[in-house]
Amino acid sequence: MDIDDSMLQWSQTVYGVAHSLHLANSIKLGNLTALIESLSAAEQWNQSDLGFTSSLPTKRFKDGSINLDGKDHGEVFSILSENIVKILFVNLAVLADECLNQLIAEAGTPPPNYLTSKAEWVKSRIEDKYEWAANGMLELCALRNAVVHNGGKINKSVIDILEKAGVTDAKLGHEVSLSFGDLFRYRRALRTVIGELQKLKQNG
Repeated sequence: MDIDDSMLQWSQTVYGVAHSLHLANSIKLGNLTALIESLSAAEQWNQSDLGFTSSLPTKRFKDGSINLDGKDHGEVFSILSENIVKILFVNLAVLADECLNQLIAEAGTPPPNYLTSKAEWVKSRIEDKYEWAANGMLELCALRNAVVHNGGKINKSVIDILEKAGVTDAKLGHEVSLSFGDLFRYRRALRTVIGELQKLKQNG
């Protein structure tokens, strides 16, 4: 895995998605009656090569079978942008897991199985002045768990992880809302952690 290239690809994807959403919002999501046409076109953008023959049939979209629900374009856009941020955030957590797994192994330590344990390992090794980045990785784990495992709400397990990051004001049952700004902040934390772990490897 080329960590720098993977980080660049993720960042460029976020930039492209943010720009595309901005353009879509500026024209009130365009002609929503052409949604089926857009989805059919999207199916042709990338080649499907799964490496095996899938048992899933291919079906065409039927007119009127799909709609973007909402009172107006603003409500639709709000739901759309929020869900896209969640997808990108979870993807950032996957990328963090892969990066830390590789860097911990390169440091001569068998990587722990779970991202939270990897983030704890990082926190035990990183310089104090970069503790904010290690804590950011623990926050990333906690938020990812809330989104993936608890319907986006903070539970006791999430609070336990946040406490390891020094967070003491998390509220049980709070529904998490993520922004594009959060994506950039947690990416910066991951980028910082990667740089510090690469230094550890160089210094032996």
